[in-house]
Amino acid sequence: MSVAATISALVGVFGLAFFWFWGAIPAGIALGVNPILVTVTVWLSYVSGVVVIALVGGPLRDRIMARFAHKDSEDAASEDKPQPLIRRVWDRFGLVGLALLAPVTVGSQIGAALGLTLGVQPRRLTLGMALGAIPWAVGIMLATVLGISAARGGR
Repeated sequence: MSVAATISALVGVFGLAFFWFWGAIPAGIALGVNPILVTVTVWLSYVSGVVVIALVGGPLRDRIMARFAHKDSEDAASEDKPQPLIRRVWDRFGLVGLALLAPVTVGSQIGAALGLTLGVQPRRLTLGMALGAIPWAVGIMLATVLGISAARGGR
């Protein structure tokens, strides 16, 4: 594969991974790009999605919260209301749970927005989500490479 074809394939993989983490690694490998290069590209795309939301989302969240915040202390202090499921999961697993589940569930942008909404600092959120995507990227790459190898008869 030529350098121009590899770069073109990686740009496509980067764009795909920005929105669809699961499918980008098999797609890049199917295009004939080195699996490690594909995995790094997909990881970088995922992290860039987190960074975009962390940079834009924090100030935007603060503006929205300031504009629509209710100062009704009785409503906020009421403990009789059941906590939403997301809040219960967050209370139990925190950033680690979000970072490990976001790559294969909601993706980088929604995961980052969720983390910001739950009060995680942007730098900590970016680091946590970047580290949480590594095991999934490596696992998907290995599953794809081993699956292709098995389909070809172990060559």
